[in-house]
Amino acid sequence: MIRIERPAEIPSVLREKGRLEKNKICREYDNSPADYQSGRKKIAFDNKIYGHHSVKRSLAEAQHDKCCYCEKKFSATSYGAVEHFRPKGASQQSKGEARLVPGYYWLAFEWDNLLVSCEKCNTSYKGSLFPLRDPNLRVLHHGDDLCTEEPLFVDPSKEDPRKHIRFRREAIEAVTPRGLETIVGVGLRRNELEEARKEKLDIVDLLQDIQVMKCKLKEQKVEKASEMLGLYSSAQSEFSAMVLDFLEATK
Repeated sequence: MIRIERPAEIPSVLREKGRLEKNKICREYDNSPADYQSGRKKIAFDNKIYGHHSVKRSLAEAQHDKCCYCEKKFSATSYGAVEHFRPKGASQQSKGEARLVPGYYWLAFEWDNLLVSCEKCNTSYKGSLFPLRDPNLRVLHHGDDLCTEEPLFVDPSKEDPRKHIRFRREAIEAVTPRGLETIVGVGLRRNELEEARKEKLDIVDLLQDIQVMKCKLKEQKVEKASEMLGLYSSAQSEFSAMVLDFLEATK
């Protein structure tokens, strides 16, 4: 994971349609909160608003077309999904525990709560998970103050994930308890990710060797190796956090 700078400019669809839809949902909740808390009534979210192409495009550009969690590049056939950091429909402290409904419904169209993630991180792993340091302080409706919560997942748009998560070669490691919660919660140790990270690191390792052996190689090849190392360690590249950790460890 790397730090994400979400654009200050909020897409107009969120400012206009999103604001109206949020107000409508909050009014409906206020009319019968017990029904929504029991699950007898469910909130219908308009995904054409938060999932609008302008929202996804702006977020994807800020994330360098990478998943906000695993840093895998989106392919031409998989553009990722708009991810709600605080889940909109239900929340869950841990896998196997009861899901609390209706979730953080009032944040469904809030710019500060939106990211773009791959299907695996979003659907297969995170889902409704949103662990808190003290689950008894969980905010359950729009009238309460979110400042009372202490989320355990790292929000890459509000803090530097590298303070919580680092790499030893391709192996991801937790620096803090919050880092571990995030690694496990969004599946950052899954096999296909470790294999992809290893493939990238093998190339980086080779490029670094070329730099060290520059006295025996043509100048153009050394320059090319340096250029590629710069590219792979930049924010635009897949698994850039891992590459940075590897290069720091081998200096």
